[in-house]
Amino acid sequence: METRLPVSALQAGLFISELDRPWLDTPFLLEGFLLETSEQLAQLKEYCQFVTVNFDRSTGGREQWGFLSDQKSDKEIFTPQLQYQTVEIKKQISLLKELRQRFALWSQRRNSKTQEPYTEPQIIIYADSIPIKKEIPQAQVVHRMASDVIEAAMEAISKDLQPRTEVINDIVSKMVDSIIRNPSALLWLSQLKATDNYAYGHALDTAVYMLAFGRHLGYPQEDLHKLGFAGLMLDIGKMKLPENLLKHSGPYSPNEFSIMKTHVKHSLDILNQIKEVPLDVYDMVARHHERIDGSGYPAGLKGESIGLFSCMAGIVDCFTALTSDRNHAETKNSHTALQLLYKWSDKYFHPALVEQFAQCIGIFPVGTLVELSSGDIGIVAGQNRSRRLRPKILLVLGPDKQPHARPNLLDLMVNPVMNAGQEICIRREWPQGSFNIDLREYFLG
Repeated sequence: METRLPVSALQAGLFISELDRPWLDTPFLLEGFLLETSEQLAQLKEYCQFVTVNFDRSTGGREQWGFLSDQKSDKEIFTPQLQYQTVEIKKQISLLKELRQRFALWSQRRNSKTQEPYTEPQIIIYADSIPIKKEIPQAQVVHRMASDVIEAAMEAISKDLQPRTEVINDIVSKMVDSIIRNPSALLWLSQLKATDNYAYGHALDTAVYMLAFGRHLGYPQEDLHKLGFAGLMLDIGKMKLPENLLKHSGPYSPNEFSIMKTHVKHSLDILNQIKEVPLDVYDMVARHHERIDGSGYPAGLKGESIGLFSCMAGIVDCFTALTSDRNHAETKNSHTALQLLYKWSDKYFHPALVEQFAQCIGIFPVGTLVELSSGDIGIVAGQNRSRRLRPKILLVLGPDKQPHARPNLLDLMVNPVMNAGQEICIRREWPQGSFNIDLREYFLG
């Protein structure tokens, strides 16, 4: 018999079978343990608000502990999407509300005829409901299906046919579900660059990062669907451009760039042929090349007038383009691409949103190959919300650069130390392919 209890009701002798947050985000080494010491109870109070206890595995069984089931009230029902409210989480919620309010108030001033009062937005702090290793197989299926859907949609558009809207909506819903369960899985797959076609791969990567970004900013599922749909459609109009321009090597001439910019109009024309496209999706497609200093196109919009979703789309589109294999520009690794976004913030991109995007994917994004201060080589497999320099690392090589007999997950958040007592941290990033490490060998099987 299991029941969820507030931490304040716990006593020594109870068996803790589940927490209100991922086990890897806590100091507990075992997923399930018998509560025996005051130190364990103090740690539970620090990290959790609620836990699930198993009376049958507790000392004395359910006969001794059954009375505790009466302590669960309607006010204490745990919502899987909501994480524990630490100081860091409360600070994040406050920041996100302030960010949304800034854009919303600009919109109110622009549309001064509407007298509707400002409504404080709902911020959802999502918790990873399953580990990345369990989500990868499901995400892999979704990723493959999404690639096929994008390819079919682009081929239809190239033949002046209407893409199947219901199929696109269905795959976006599946992507949303995966991102909500654990965003690291689809982000990992995006790092693998599984498709050789830039157009398909860029659209899919953009949708994945838009969804992860929206999840990080606390948007509800309905808005995540809009973000994912827009991600797939941002550059759909490029299918109407000359093929030789899309395959062009090196920088564009002014005339070539003028033609390239017309893809926005083509994209909007295509959306007009698709039924029931939300207005937010139109806005993102129309404005994702606008820049906050007014230097973007097609309308030369400035600042918050671009809109929050569209500013997000501009950041994601730029990041995924920089990290993709393009004919006309050098491919950047994720860390370098983030540095460029920081460099361009306050001129091209909204600084607060660039900072939030960096927090979303981490200073060392999922899939990054890193060397630790211990000498071990690992792959970033997940992020910690409050400590972006302390991600979860899948250790694959030892200090001697020989493969571990069995790769294991190390969470830098719990402050692991080496034999000499020094704290383990990330020493440097290595390019993908270093040490002959193929990311596909890990988690994909």
